[in-house]
Amino acid sequence: MAARILRHALLLILAYYGLLLAGAVLRFEALPDYARFYPWAENIRGILTGTPSWRDALLIALDEPLFETGRTLPDYTIAEWSLTIVPDKLAAIAAVATLLAIHWHLARRSCRLGAAALSGAGSVASALTSATLGWTVCCSTPSWVVILAMLGLWAPTAMAVESYGPPITIAGLVLLGAGVVLQVRANRGDAQA
Repeated sequence: MAARILRHALLLILAYYGLLLAGAVLRFEALPDYARFYPWAENIRGILTGTPSWRDALLIALDEPLFETGRTLPDYTIAEWSLTIVPDKLAAIAAVATLLAIHWHLARRSCRLGAAALSGAGSVASALTSATLGWTVCCSTPSWVVILAMLGLWAPTAMAVESYGPPITIAGLVLLGAGVVLQVRANRGDAQA
């Protein structure tokens, strides 16, 4: 059972990043022209030794990229758009994928509408705010608000709501967890009946 849940979670993680990449390719009508794996461990070592404050070092380290792919602007060396994988967002997506895989496994016997609604809403909220797309219009910083700008929201308005991302991610994970708990209780009740 645990191996199946882990396999489904890994597939969900791959599907999530695949959909982000596909969305960017479709939106900008251009395939990526670069892909880069970063020397993450070496970069972390440099951050930890070169940053006087441990708190600052930790915050910087969490945003240190693992991988990036995207499309560069013609005649420039900057990315027009990019998809970046960073540890803190990857951890959030891994949590969403694992909880969803658990919920799906539990719901195969009998799915409860309330549990499914909580899990669905929580996963959408957390997945949206864990996106790490970059676009030159939005200062090229990998962020969830790039999706909003890509969908047509005025870039300054999208950037103005960026700080709401972490609370939305946490609230989404709480909703998703509550959905799993409700499904577990429903399954126990069905087993006792």
